[in-house]
Amino acid sequence: MIKEESADSVALHAEREWSIHRVMRVVHLVWNLIRGGTEGQCARVAMELARRGDWHRVVVFRREGFFLEAVEDVCGPVEEAGIRGMAKLETLSALRRLARRLREDKVDILHAWDADAAIFGQLAAKWAGVSLITSRRDLGQIYPPHKVWMMMRADRRARVVVANAPAIVDALARRGAERGKFRVIPNILDAAEFDLLKAKPFSNTASLPDGERVVMVARLDPEKDVGTVIEAAALVVKRHPTVSFVIAGDGVERMRLEQMVRLRGLSSSVVFLGEITDTPALLSECQIGLLTPSRNEGLSNTILEYMAAGLPVVATDCGGNAELVVTGHGGMVVPIGDAYAVAEAIVDLLRKPMQCRAMGAFNRERVLKENQPSEVGDRFEALYREVLQTGLTKGIRLRTATAGRDEGNEA
Repeated sequence: MIKEESADSVALHAEREWSIHRVMRVVHLVWNLIRGGTEGQCARVAMELARRGDWHRVVVFRREGFFLEAVEDVCGPVEEAGIRGMAKLETLSALRRLARRLREDKVDILHAWDADAAIFGQLAAKWAGVSLITSRRDLGQIYPPHKVWMMMRADRRARVVVANAPAIVDALARRGAERGKFRVIPNILDAAEFDLLKAKPFSNTASLPDGERVVMVARLDPEKDVGTVIEAAALVVKRHPTVSFVIAGDGVERMRLEQMVRLRGLSSSVVFLGEITDTPALLSECQIGLLTPSRNEGLSNTILEYMAAGLPVVATDCGGNAELVVTGHGGMVVPIGDAYAVAEAIVDLLRKPMQCRAMGAFNRERVLKENQPSEVGDRFEALYREVLQTGLTKGIRLRTATAGRDEGNEA
């Protein structure tokens, strides 16, 4: 005897099938559209999926950044949310406007990509009745306590929390986050785009010392611990006087770090380039990539760029660094704040040029396999479909339960 399907299971099946093929409508909320970090990743994901035919729009807190025109070309107009701060009177009105726009556009999902997007976006998503996704792309160690609390509240309201490294999931789970709510999707590193930029001449070649070069690309902020690099450089150049350290980036620590270099007599061995826009071209001029954060690191775009450039990498064991740098195969992972260990790792690599090349090739292959737009885009598309279908399932069950209560009342 064949058991007949219930009306709600038939409806659920039909609606699931429909959801698999229909156009998804996703709004991405992010601070701005600069090239690096979370903002650049948001732009790349939105454009990759919009090119596939789904409806993706980007809303920003500040209408600025490298990707602004490209995103508008692919995804349509980039709107500014009008949110200026927690204590601003106009913020509530801006959130209500955003919620109204989400309803009018029949949006399925609001994906809040950064801390501020999660804090404010959770309210807009709730008022609009749309599914919320939040992102965690660092360890959250540099935020004040009130911001940490609000971010955790947003994560609890979200259907899914996207992390870019398992280390982030582990850290947040230890603080009480629901581990099962997380999905890990890595960053995009577009190798084709990177290679085109890498093939161009570096714009400031005249500033690069001769000989072998160890490069570090980072904001000169306390959590990047560039002071450990300078201490390590002092140890390395005693054994390899022709090696130089090239530091690209700017930040609040720059004056202090430059003074450290002068006091240690390293001015000819450590070069500060400041902010640059042609990182791939710089990496083609270097032999080893270095990153020494002491806290807050997620999945480093800088290390991905080193890997794409075919460099071996020395990195501290912070955040997702050990997930990217496979010790013995792609470079060395060393303890946080240990200048001696950093120096020993660099010296060891300098002594083994053939092994360095093999490590660089290993790193390059991993990036090509795991971090290309199509592969990462597939994972985000599957995630959005999962959230969409989960929402439909809950909606059908709610309607079924409501209908059952109504029938009982009628009886």
